[in-house]
Amino acid sequence: MSNFSSLESQLFGCVELNDTVDVIMMSQAPSTVEDLFFQDRVPSTFVRYLLFIYFPIGLLLFLIRLCIGVHVFLIACLLRKTTALRRIVLRIMCSILGIVVVERGKRDERAHVLCANHVSAIDHLAVDLCNPCILPSVWDIPNIIRWCFGYMDLGASRGRQELIRESRKHIKQSNSLPLLTFPEGEITSGERALLKFNPWPCEVSDLIQPVSIHIYRPVFNVNPSAFGSSWWADCFWFMALPFSIITVTFLNVVEKEEQEPYNEYCDRVSQKIAESLGISVSNFTNQDVTEVTKRRDRDRMQRQAHAAAQSVQRVSEKMDHRRLDELTMRIKQFNPQISLFAIKKDLQKTRSTQATLENIKSGKLQKAAEAEDQGHGKITMDPSQWRDVYEERKWSMVEANRAQYLKRLTS
Repeated sequence: MSNFSSLESQLFGCVELNDTVDVIMMSQAPSTVEDLFFQDRVPSTFVRYLLFIYFPIGLLLFLIRLCIGVHVFLIACLLRKTTALRRIVLRIMCSILGIVVVERGKRDERAHVLCANHVSAIDHLAVDLCNPCILPSVWDIPNIIRWCFGYMDLGASRGRQELIRESRKHIKQSNSLPLLTFPEGEITSGERALLKFNPWPCEVSDLIQPVSIHIYRPVFNVNPSAFGSSWWADCFWFMALPFSIITVTFLNVVEKEEQEPYNEYCDRVSQKIAESLGISVSNFTNQDVTEVTKRRDRDRMQRQAHAAAQSVQRVSEKMDHRRLDELTMRIKQFNPQISLFAIKKDLQKTRSTQATLENIKSGKLQKAAEAEDQGHGKITMDPSQWRDVYEERKWSMVEANRAQYLKRLTS
């Protein structure tokens, strides 16, 4: 009886532990698409100050490594992709470039398709240093460039079905390199959740080996990517910082069960990678990311257009004030008995020289000026009236100086 009680308590303890884990995972689940990405390249103010001091050294290091990177590229082109010598030499030279790759787990040769999460612009390079692989090309680039960087045209530009057909054809060839895929379709932070995988790699093969990729920078806490950043900016930070540690973990092979739908098979693969990283799998897809990116670009263009319109408005207002000042001085020359401030104030209302002259001839402007002279120069408690007081005092000083100047000319 006691053994049964202890077994029951252990069972309920495991259930409570699983419930606790589920609650933690739900609390960490992202609520928006933006939560899956790093919003800022440098999130800490303290690190920004350190980078400001480090900038001259980092820029010099980047220029040196840029020259070394050309040699790395030439070696990668000259040495055969499947040789162990190529991997050893490239690993050493990439370490000089500040890219340190740590391999964990064991590569299973049975699987010809690798599925990995996407956290940086050089994920393909990191996996290739551990095990030579081929990445399907989605860009229309020359074949020589595609060959140098380890890409292969598998018909992605011609549609999904063509991509699946060419990929199946590739993995059936003898001595073919494994196919590396990034089913997320976008670079994410890899710290909150994964994007929902596109199931096309699972339609290519019934044996898939998941690969988890994690990047750590021990010296400067600079994120490997940021939402909306370009690939060349990500590569710049890799080469400018002292070093970055990329951990590539080969997980156990996931095999498709009989009569299992491809979507469920894909979900098991993504869940395997998420468990390795200690995160969850979100319901957001790369189409959601595309929509958010379009909306952000549209909002940015609207802000720029609004700022340009405000700039034009400020210029036009400035020119309008100059025009009013010029007309005020002209009317003052023919009507010296009316104050400058009264003339300009009437021009601002009428927006017509002829209408202001008619008001002067009819005596309306003279009466209005005399009524306003009773509160001349007084500062009210209403802030909205301070601008008028300032304008009145300014034009009174201009008129007084003008009168003194004309007096000197006549004397």
